[in-house]
Amino acid sequence: MTLAALLADAPLDPSREEGRRLLEEELSKPRYAVEPSLWDRFREWLFGLFETTGPGLPPWLILVVLAVVLAIVAAVMVALLRPEARARRSGTGGSVLDDRGVDAAAYRQRAKAAAAQGDWDAVVLDGYRAVVAGSVERTILDDLPGRTAYEAALELGARFPSERDGLRTAADRFDDVRYGEGHATEAEARAVLDLDARLAQSRPVFAEAAS
Repeated sequence: MTLAALLADAPLDPSREEGRRLLEEELSKPRYAVEPSLWDRFREWLFGLFETTGPGLPPWLILVVLAVVLAIVAAVMVALLRPEARARRSGTGGSVLDDRGVDAAAYRQRAKAAAAQGDWDAVVLDGYRAVVAGSVERTILDDLPGRTAYEAALELGARFPSERDGLRTAADRFDDVRYGEGHATEAEARAVLDLDARLAQSRPVFAEAAS
């Protein structure tokens, strides 16, 4: 029975007590129950933590606990908001080389054409694909289907230690542009092109050769 039906069956001129009782009975039904929000649950947990530590908790200790909790929350948020994390959570972290049959030279041509038009997002995408495709052609990387930008950066970082940071940054921008809502700047796009040019002229380091 709905609230309207209940009121329709009630006396036309109920007393204050009778009206309050009818309203409380209706609102106590399960369909009116509201689940606590995540913020409410967090506050209850935090206050419960303080209560379990006993009375007389010094103010400085409360601040320390609160700072630690906020630091943990911030670290989790940063980790979840990383481009590769968003891509993998959404299930869209697909292969870098999704255009089968396109070689590194073709990717470089596409990147240069996009740069001439000022399409920096396309430069980042095709420039990084040129990095990966060129490494596959040089047998530095295996021709592994489904390799993501982040995985390629990890593998190539082991082969080109001096370029590890640049590869990680390029992979981040690739994922952010392709799977997120980010847009590349001209400086970021040209950095990917420069990275590709440097890697093409560099010799990889292999563990067996180094040993």
